[in-house]
Amino acid sequence: MTIVAIHQPQYLPWIPYCDKADACDIFVYLDNVQFMRRGVQNRNQIKTPNGAQWLTVPVSAGRESLIKDVRIVRDQNWQKDHVLTIEHNYARAAGYKRFKDDLKMIIEQRWELLAELNIAVTEWMFAQLGVACQRVRASELDVSGAKDDLILAICKAVGADVYLSGQGAKAYQNEAKFRENGVELRYQAYYNQPYRQCFTGFVPDLSALDLILNMGEEARAVMLAGRQP
Repeated sequence: MTIVAIHQPQYLPWIPYCDKADACDIFVYLDNVQFMRRGVQNRNQIKTPNGAQWLTVPVSAGRESLIKDVRIVRDQNWQKDHVLTIEHNYARAAGYKRFKDDLKMIIEQRWELLAELNIAVTEWMFAQLGVACQRVRASELDVSGAKDDLILAICKAVGADVYLSGQGAKAYQNEAKFRENGVELRYQAYYNQPYRQCFTGFVPDLSALDLILNMGEEARAVMLAGRQP
C-alpha cells in the first residue's frame, strides 16, 4: 500500500503539514497550481512576547500565477528582518543552535523563486522532525487537470493506493470519484499538542519552526503526539 499526501509549498509550514508528510510514503509539493494571495504560501507565524507575529516573504505574482513561477521581490530587506526576528525571539530556546547553524544560511541565500525557498526551508524542517517520506514536485510529473482530477492524476502518476487529505477538503472532494479510480480517500486527524514555548502562555497554530526551536530533540515526539486515530 502506497500512501500519498499532496500540498502546496509553504514558507515555514505549521506542524500538521509536517505530520501529514511523515504519515505518508510519498509527499508531493503541489507547485503547479495558482498562488493564493493572503494565504500561507509566502508567510507563517512565530511567537514573540506580544503573541504571534507574521514572517512574510514579499512576492510579485499576477492573478493567474502558478506557485512555481512566483518571484521573490529582491528590493526589500526581508531576509535580514526574518533572521533578526527569529534570533531575537528564540535565542534562549533549546534548539536555537539548529537555526543559527543551518536554517539561517538557507534563508539568507539569493532566492529568485518562492517555491525554491519554500521547499528548501521545508526540507530542513522535515530533517529536524525525522520526516523520511519520498518527496516529488507536481510540476515534474506528467499531470494535468483541476481539483479532484488533478489530485487523482498525481495519485496515479506516483502509484498511490491511498490519498491522505486535509480535513478542509471534505467540503468539496468527490469521494465517489476517488473510489471509482481505485484510490482510498483518508482524512488527516491531527490535534496540536501544547509544548514548552518561550515567553508566557501557549500560542497554537504557529510555524513548526517554533516547535523545533523550543523542543529540540523532543520536537518529533511532540509532533507525533498530536496524530489522532
